[in-house]
Amino acid sequence: MAQIEFINVCKFFGETRVIENLNLTIKDGSFTVLLGPSGCGKTTLLRMIAGIGPATSGRILLDGRDITHTPPGKRGVAMVFQNYAIYPTMTVRGNIEFGLKNNKVPKAERDRLIREVSEVVGLTAFLDRKPSTLSGGQRQRVALARAMVKNPKVFLMDEPLSNLDAKLRAAMRVELIELHRKLQTTFVYVTHDQVEAMAMADTIILMNDGEIQQEGSPEEIYRDPNNIFTAQFIGTPPMNIFTLSERAGVQIGFRPEKVDLAHEDQGGFFRRKGRIATREMLGSETLYKIDFPDGISIMVKSLEEGFGVGEEVYVSVDREELCFFDRSGQRIREGLDELLALAGGSN
Repeated sequence: MAQIEFINVCKFFGETRVIENLNLTIKDGSFTVLLGPSGCGKTTLLRMIAGIGPATSGRILLDGRDITHTPPGKRGVAMVFQNYAIYPTMTVRGNIEFGLKNNKVPKAERDRLIREVSEVVGLTAFLDRKPSTLSGGQRQRVALARAMVKNPKVFLMDEPLSNLDAKLRAAMRVELIELHRKLQTTFVYVTHDQVEAMAMADTIILMNDGEIQQEGSPEEIYRDPNNIFTAQFIGTPPMNIFTLSERAGVQIGFRPEKVDLAHEDQGGFFRRKGRIATREMLGSETLYKIDFPDGISIMVKSLEEGFGVGEEVYVSVDREELCFFDRSGQRIREGLDELLALAGGSN
């Protein structure tokens, strides 16, 4: 079991509040991604788990054991950094073996562990090479192998793919998913890239300004956002949001791919007429920017290619695809019909 619990945790840097009264449980065996913009507190949480940035107050539990003041080396966690942090003068074998030597693991046991871990991450053929001769993806595997050989309860990863090019990043995402499946241990992964989070996580913890905005599976967070921040941080392009009624304080949102686009009015709960301002081919899909007469614009992602720039079109969205938010940006889940009546309808 490798469940992590934060209980009323606060973190201050001088007078600056980064995390305040945070309560969170990261489930045993999960691939949990801490997601959010730069400075939101996600790396601070990771460092508190690792013990290299202690909490100002509160408690952190691992397997029910209080590790708040436990030294980093005795927590049973391993961290993989953004810049790999591998030793350039050592071979791949030397890098993997370094921690084992420091812990006085017998040579036969070291050799066995290095052999097993190298097979898992595909480094067997590179054990005698120096990091400078390896690709970025191979160096990242060295960092992973060095963490794995400790047999930790928890893997902590701080934006480990951010230095890789787009193609290699996609390949490494698949490798990390497979590695998690093989090891069946707890992964806690920090990123600001929502594509990475959606692709790898079974649980996403979305943060902003030191607070959790929403926690759930990628599907839950994408399809059922609790607030406008979540709705627009997750998804490419982000959810379309605009004010439906100033009087009622209602804002409306819908995903670009949930819009029906047509040359004639198709009805629907929400429908408007606009003009195509831009058109981008994305392969199997086409992205349109639609301008409405009142100055509002929306993005539409469609499988239909038969619309050109400058054409007048009708957009419509079914009721079940719409999200409604209040003035503060929080999701409206009760009393919606009364608010819509006050707003004067859906068109």
